[in-house]
Amino acid sequence: MRKKKLLLFFMVLALLMATPVFGDTLKTGSTGTLVKQLQTKLKALGYLNSSITGYYGNQTKSAVLKFQAKSGLKQDGIAGTATQKALFNAGTSSNTIASRSSTGSYSTKDVQSALKSLGLYSGSIDGITGSKTKAALKKFQKSKGLAADGIMGPKTAEKLFGKSETAALADRGGADRKEASKDTIKDAEDTYDSSKNDEYGELLDWWSEVESIFYRGAEARLIDLWTGKSFDIMRTYGSNHADCEPLTAEDTKIMKEIYSGSWSWNRRPVVIVTGGRRIAASMAGMPHAGLEAKPKNVTVKGRSGGFGTGTNLDTIKGNNMDGHFDVHFLNSRTHGTNKVDSAHQKAVKQAAGK
Repeated sequence: MRKKKLLLFFMVLALLMATPVFGDTLKTGSTGTLVKQLQTKLKALGYLNSSITGYYGNQTKSAVLKFQAKSGLKQDGIAGTATQKALFNAGTSSNTIASRSSTGSYSTKDVQSALKSLGLYSGSIDGITGSKTKAALKKFQKSKGLAADGIMGPKTAEKLFGKSETAALADRGGADRKEASKDTIKDAEDTYDSSKNDEYGELLDWWSEVESIFYRGAEARLIDLWTGKSFDIMRTYGSNHADCEPLTAEDTKIMKEIYSGSWSWNRRPVVIVTGGRRIAASMAGMPHAGLEAKPKNVTVKGRSGGFGTGTNLDTIKGNNMDGHFDVHFLNSRTHGTNKVDSAHQKAVKQAAGK
């Protein structure tokens, strides 16, 4: 009987720990479980593109600002009671694949949104756990080497929405694994050396370093050096360089604003933030080789950018962009000529402060 009571106690305790507690104001410098839950929800809804670290840094603040703007809330980057309630009520449904897991709280809409951003789910974001949702989840699990059972367990959640606490702490390095004060803790969202000029990125070689960091399917924050504007992207194609797509229609809008409202092949110096690194890069702002209205990877006519008939290189649907755009790094090459593009390389070096 005593064992049963203890088991019941720990089950209730675990549920309480996983349930968001509103009232604690979270802002830059905040740490702990509540911040992890906040980041998990922001990531599930597509506002945050970084690891679930439990530290409220600049990227978390930026994600909160985006959510507040979309929700008609006061835009201060601080997650107070009103912001937290609105956030955790967003995308909720009584019909959930997994209401709780080791990395936070997710609704079926959260799962559907995440799977859709990866091109695995083509149905509506309706919060209904139907056959399409389960089939998409099984595909995801299989691609990650997990048991393809269509059940949203802790391991699947960690792969789909972010790293576990252990992995996030490991990213900070051995010295940071112990409890640190708010005055000394390093921002785990951005492990770029703060002694360097944060305006610029590292000059990393595409072939020996970048390709493995910014792999296909990896998400990143792209920061335009000249305007300071930024938006979220995913690398969806490419081998000689990264073929990328904005994650959302809002991201596409920001990208087009960077080019003064018109698409262009002009090269621009940018910084790619991914995998805990800030990497110097160059982008060309011309969507090409795809059609958003058609399924990915099928043969289509009239692809964007004047690319005619060929494989539809458009993975992310609903982002208001036909096809993808190019991001080059140090020593990367074009796909057509297999040669280094001098204009891109010049922009890459500018992005590194050279």
